[in-house]
Amino acid sequence: MQRQRKTKAGIALIFLLVLTIVSFGISGCEPNNTEPGDSSGCDGPSDNNFPDPAPDTDSNSDTDTTTDTDTDNNDDNNDDNNDDNNDDNNDDQGQVDPIVDGVDGYATRYWDCCKPHCGWSDNVSEGVNPVGTCSIENVGNGDDYMVKSSCDGGDGYTCYNMAPYAVSDTLSYGYAAVSASGDICGKCYQLEFKGTSHNAGDDPGSNALAGKTMIVQATNIGYDVDNGQIDLLIPGGGVGAFDACTKQWGASAEDMGEQYGGILAACKNELGWEASHDEYKTCVSERCDRLFNNKVGMEDLLDGCRWFVDWFEVADNPALV
Repeated sequence: MQRQRKTKAGIALIFLLVLTIVSFGISGCEPNNTEPGDSSGCDGPSDNNFPDPAPDTDSNSDTDTTTDTDTDNNDDNNDDNNDDNNDDNNDDQGQVDPIVDGVDGYATRYWDCCKPHCGWSDNVSEGVNPVGTCSIENVGNGDDYMVKSSCDGGDGYTCYNMAPYAVSDTLSYGYAAVSASGDICGKCYQLEFKGTSHNAGDDPGSNALAGKTMIVQATNIGYDVDNGQIDLLIPGGGVGAFDACTKQWGASAEDMGEQYGGILAACKNELGWEASHDEYKTCVSERCDRLFNNKVGMEDLLDGCRWFVDWFEVADNPALV
């Protein structure tokens, strides 16, 4: 599958590998004339690699979740090719083939600041680089894949530039945790949103998300993540079972929102379940600013939180085709 490369400064290619595309009603891009799980190709926006989630120090680093890649280790060539592809494919951004024979699922959200499952060498396939991690100051840990997770008292944190981002009004890229079954690191999923919520009633955000598409790469697992569930990595999405964010961000429990559901859940508790779409968006936007704005180095987190408002429409557990 061809993927869009994130062009923000300080972000390079992450995993040098042929990505395994998973067709899952949550179906991400469909393999071209291949069986499900075959990594021989998939139509999509631009290059064959997702962006590197770790900021540059002297080397690239990534984060603590699941990941996948190609082992033709040539970062420079890939960067050059991606730059060319970005120039040549700008007109094609935001266009992906629709899902065929996908399965139903739903999306949730989290950001716990922990080292992801795919950040450990033992959790990825032979020849595949683990996801890089960052320090508490968001400085890349390089190829120190044995760094202890922040959620176990170590200095392996999720890098800020793993936040989701849009390439068009209808297409975004990001990372996610999936069910803890099989070799998931680096697999990609195309998600097409149905316009309904899985479990939040007549949610106006899910309604507004109808027809949009995300392509996400699995970088983490969750033992509480169901089959068919994609747990999107979104700043302010709630820490879930583990929390290294309060320490890393220096945030209060109030600013963090609810443990499960994050700042949107806090807004719904504050405004009630019958508030308007605009009221929810305004509340979440204000909480994004409170949590991340005017804090040095947290620009990617702020952008990802605002993406949740502007592109994702503060959708609450939206259903997938």
